[in-house]
Amino acid sequence: MAWMDLIAGCFGFGTAPFATNRLDEDVAMQAIAAAKAEGVTRHEFAQLIAAYPRKYIKSEHVLRDRLREDAARLEKLWATPRFRD
Repeated sequence: MAWMDLIAGCFGFGTAPFATNRLDEDVAMQAIAAAKAEGVTRHEFAQLIAAYPRKYIKSEHVLRDRLREDAARLEKLWATPRFRD
């Protein structure tokens, strides 16, 4: 499965934050590993995950806060080694 196809599964549901529970985090780690294998940068990955909540959140203030939180979570997961306990 292509990494882009995994993105929706990183959110649980439309307005949920990025990878905040274990199942969503597992999908996010799969997507990140697949993206890295294809040579995708963290910035390119971040752009795609930022597009997902834009479909559901119309308030610019709420969206800005969400994107900041999602970016911080991505930063931690991007640096995490592929294989974890």
